[in-house]
Amino acid sequence: MSQRRWLAWGVVPLACAALALWLAPAFALRFVLPGLAARAGGALESSGVWPALPFGVSAGHLRVARDGRELVLEDVRAVLLPSGPRLDARVAQGTILVRGDGLWGNGGFVRIQDVALESLDTVLASPVALRGRADGVWRFGAAASVEGTVSRGAIQLSRPAPFELPFAQLVVSAARDEASRDWDVSWIDLQGAQLAGSAQGRVGADGALALRAQIRQLEEPVKSVFGLMQLPTGPLPVEIGLEGTLAQPRLTATAPPQGR
Repeated sequence: MSQRRWLAWGVVPLACAALALWLAPAFALRFVLPGLAARAGGALESSGVWPALPFGVSAGHLRVARDGRELVLEDVRAVLLPSGPRLDARVAQGTILVRGDGLWGNGGFVRIQDVALESLDTVLASPVALRGRADGVWRFGAAASVEGTVSRGAIQLSRPAPFELPFAQLVVSAARDEASRDWDVSWIDLQGAQLAGSAQGRVGADGALALRAQIRQLEEPVKSVFGLMQLPTGPLPVEIGLEGTLAQPRLTATAPPQGR
């Protein structure tokens, strides 16, 4: 009898502790994280929150807001697997997958498919003057890189006056310098009816742009905008610079204007 009592006293507390540990992520998402987000000047709202196997949390709806911008996720599932943490979610018509390597997820990747870039403003390190539907992979960790495609979008420029440069497709390939944390851009290719070209260069860790672009197609009304900015408009191809920041890109002349 005493042995059974000892087993009961030993098993019950362990079972309760295991249950509490399993429920902890769902409890934190539902009751703890909203308060932390509010104290940080943001907001976090969730619904349909449940524990997820083997250890994690799921939510039917998750909204993160900050500085007037918001990120809305649906069908969220975040779990800790033997290989590392994993998060799956829907963003409108698109999907996000985050996979980490090892227990702490110091490395891994983020894959997005058919996600509107403007919907990610809340979680990006710095605003990006770019909109469109994105597909790509960002590998994070010691050797970080990004490869992706943005379709049916536009680059938002502010000089000489606010205007948008529409494009059909933008392809990007870049890797981060481990020492400086800057991004070495090996390839950017833009294809649009009004402008087409490619660029290479560097994007600083602070978002500063230092790119050189080669324009192979230039049509109205962008051609007139180039003229107002005293940029070369011909003969094609012409070369220009892309400076400023990710939030406020700026086109500059790299050679005296000619052939306008």
